[in-house]
Amino acid sequence: MAFSPAYLFGVSAAVFVTTAVMVAAVRWFHMCRPYDRQPGYYYPARPFMTAVYLNALMLLPAVVAPESADAFYLAQLFFLPVALLHFTVMLFAYFGSVMQWTKWRTPVLLIGIPVTLALLAAFVVAVWPGDWVTQGAVPVAGRIVLYSLGIIMSGVSLTAIWVVRSWAARFDQDEFSNPADFPVTQGRLWTMLIAVNLILCWTGALSQSRTVLSIVILCLSLIGVIVLITALHPHRIKQIEPEEAAQGAEAAAPAGRGLSAARREEILRAIRTVVEVQGGCLDAHLTLQDVADRSGYNRSYVSAIIKEEFGGFFAYVNRLRLAHVDAYLKEHPQATLQEAVLESGFNSRQAYYSVKGKVDSN
Repeated sequence: MAFSPAYLFGVSAAVFVTTAVMVAAVRWFHMCRPYDRQPGYYYPARPFMTAVYLNALMLLPAVVAPESADAFYLAQLFFLPVALLHFTVMLFAYFGSVMQWTKWRTPVLLIGIPVTLALLAAFVVAVWPGDWVTQGAVPVAGRIVLYSLGIIMSGVSLTAIWVVRSWAARFDQDEFSNPADFPVTQGRLWTMLIAVNLILCWTGALSQSRTVLSIVILCLSLIGVIVLITALHPHRIKQIEPEEAAQGAEAAAPAGRGLSAARREEILRAIRTVVEVQGGCLDAHLTLQDVADRSGYNRSYVSAIIKEEFGGFFAYVNRLRLAHVDAYLKEHPQATLQEAVLESGFNSRQAYYSVKGKVDSN
């Protein structure tokens, strides 16, 4: 009896609730230094992630009364539309902040209202005396609510996966000139976890087996730990200079200070040689690190001098590319714009127009 399906279900629910509360606590109270000085930039999804995982407390009826049909239905509902809603919110909260894209909030909020109301209703049913799910029309109505909201949230989750992976693909190709500092690897990992989550949640919802749902819950507990591990260290580096995060003497003063005028001019000439003379700006995958490596100077110095002389790596490289597009079209009157932008280091006309708008607005 100790290893009955109901017992296993209760234990797995307890594991999930404990794991979720631990994830929420660590996510809220722990931030790596020096990134804790700018939590809004480095950890934009932190409050959302904390709130999302604290919602696991709604599963306490499954821990206390795992044999209850009401608690079983509550768990199925939690892991189909609700868990998908939570992961989608975290995904957009993080990557939407990176992209400065807030249009996701209104539609996801509107979709989240019926999902939240359904969860609250199921929670009330689970804690109210009596076995309501097995009586009258509740089983039929419950299934309709479960699958209808599940289908809607599955569509939203798939949309979120597509949007974030599209961003990741674009920035993976264009990271040489992207000020948004898009965390490509994390984006792909989290979208993969949503896809796995989607499969697991539907498996648990369609199955009427406590054993199957228990296995699903344990897998989702593991996913929660993976999400926490990947979220602890920030994957964005735009606003912190290498010397600011470094230890020792170089951290005491910004890169570039203390250099003699002759030394600065020497580094600047090396930068211009790599980017302009050798045509590095026409390399569609040129990065700041590439310039430092090819010029033979410390990345911190190269970054600081480019910022002071040209306003930043993005502005410097892409102004040269924009000028090259104009020059190429003059030299090749028969050439198309598509050909010119590709020859100038852009990956597409869309990238060209996007960069042109950003550079022209500065």
